[in-house]
Amino acid sequence: MSSTEEGGGAVGAPGGVVSTDQTIINNNTNNNPLQTIIPIPGTDFTRSNGELRNLRSLDEAFDGDHLDPTAQPLIQRVPSTLRRHEDFGKYYKPKVISIGPLHHDDPTLHESEKLKLKLAAHFVKKIDVDKDTLYNNMKTEMDGLKKCYDPKELEKYSNDNEKLAWMFFVDGCAILQAVYMRYGQDYHRKSNELFIKNDLLTFVYSDLFLLENQLPFRVLELLTSSGDGQNFVDSIKRFIDDIVIDPAEVKEPQSHQQDR
Repeated sequence: MSSTEEGGGAVGAPGGVVSTDQTIINNNTNNNPLQTIIPIPGTDFTRSNGELRNLRSLDEAFDGDHLDPTAQPLIQRVPSTLRRHEDFGKYYKPKVISIGPLHHDDPTLHESEKLKLKLAAHFVKKIDVDKDTLYNNMKTEMDGLKKCYDPKELEKYSNDNEKLAWMFFVDGCAILQAVYMRYGQDYHRKSNELFIKNDLLTFVYSDLFLLENQLPFRVLELLTSSGDGQNFVDSIKRFIDDIVIDPAEVKEPQSHQQDR
């Protein structure tokens, strides 16, 4: 048996004897030139800063953020992949009234600020609780309320809890009053004290279910925790039930139609 067959050196290669390892690698290449490169042990490759950053990015990606199934859902903007579709805007962009911080600075919705303030004023009068008490209840829980949003959406309010608390207060009061005007047990028997057109209110109701036009439910709980709050809570429940049963349109409750 020759030395080659025993795994020894191979004779006949230029420069003398070729190692067994090289013989094995070359025999397995199947004439693929990409596999004929033999790594040189002990070679110290010098890497640029850019290469080091690229290699570190693999470690960062592996140890990066992971989805937490127990994490609380956050109020945030819809993904950019959905925003590219013009028809999808009707599911997240309000038509009449902004609720919460995501669309608060939209110039096309500034006219609704007077409407919200008017609704809020009537809510405070109806619930029969001092406005300072209602507002203070909101301010005491601002840290918890802010945790309901994607942090980057509240960066502009990081040092302005006062503006954010007032926004939550007015928007929450406006929601409760607007819903009570149609779903309150006793309100439908009265005339529209605010002289708001029904078609405008219909747009308001549809805006309350948009993905980017939301408040933490805790805001409504804080505003209805005293006084005549239970009546407003009941109207919110009837409103949600009505929309869930027939989501295609916001219709008036059956009791309203019977009174006509």
